[in-house]
Amino acid sequence: MFTLRSVLLVSLLTVAATSSFAEEFPFKPPANQKEAEAKGLQRASMEELRQFMPGVLVSKGYKGGKHKLTFKSDGSVDRTGFGDKEQTGKWHFDEKNNAYCLAFQEKKGYKKTCFAVFHAPDGTNYLDYDIGNGFYAHAWHRAKGE
Repeated sequence: MFTLRSVLLVSLLTVAATSSFAEEFPFKPPANQKEAEAKGLQRASMEELRQFMPGVLVSKGYKGGKHKLTFKSDGSVDRTGFGDKEQTGKWHFDEKNNAYCLAFQEKKGYKKTCFAVFHAPDGTNYLDYDIGNGFYAHAWHRAKGE
């Protein structure tokens, strides 16, 4: 049986966790690339992207899930935070489209997606837009300590 004290403790912990996550990504991203451009968000250059990759990024997807991507210099990438499974895929830069690409094995085969990257309005995070359909995909920043 829950006591008032335990209910309050759980409530405080939930609020603290939610608040800290909200502070990490404190904005609502534009729904698609055209909207991001119309709002004046600046697209990251290939030079900027090279500062982050290889490296470790923390990401929040459009469905709200948080995950970590570890981009390695050999072109592999480890993805954690999608349920209990960890996945290894591949990544590369697409200089022609000023983007980066990820490829992971999925149920129906290997899926490759390339992303245009924009500076988020908070000045700290970045926003990914799928260059295939233009829709928002993730918000991300470098992992702390990286």
